[in-house]
Amino acid sequence: MTDGTASAEAGRLAAPGAGGPLADGLAAFSARDLPGAHAAFERAHRLDPREPRAMSFYGVTLVLVERNITLGVSLCDEALRVAPDDPELLLNSARVHVALHQRQRAARAISRGLAAWPAHPALLAARDALGTRRPPVLPFLARANPLNRLLGRLRHRWTTRHQPAYDRAPESLGLPVDPGAPPRS
Repeated sequence: MTDGTASAEAGRLAAPGAGGPLADGLAAFSARDLPGAHAAFERAHRLDPREPRAMSFYGVTLVLVERNITLGVSLCDEALRVAPDDPELLLNSARVHVALHQRQRAARAISRGLAAWPAHPALLAARDALGTRRPPVLPFLARANPLNRLLGRLRHRWTTRHQPAYDRAPESLGLPVDPGAPPRS
């Protein structure tokens, strides 16, 4: 097999529709089988190390499963450099930053994605799950004012009772909320 044929074969095996390791990893990831997804994404990345989706998902599972932060973040960043026009890669970057407790960077990745794809359902679900900081209840007082803090806590309790409960785990970031799930009580 020539080098071009091997590359084409690797691309075919890692393609999502071909039932290759990337598709297996995506199925395992959506089923929240992180060790199985990690093994499949590792195989897909080894078959074609330049494939941005395999690179990105392998980086996510490296951080979530092996806790290899340096390599995982660098793979997600490299995948974004290779294919900046894929919203799933930005969502994976946000997943990595949520796992590392870097909420501000995760919010920045999601907002970058929503600037380019304002109606993307996974990015919208991730933004809703991550939440946004609301303005103070009494805008003429400082945010740290005890009255603003007390009223903010009351507002938070009131609004969370009437909203669906979001799963804030990194692997579920971007997944839609189950419409049959009861609101928080």
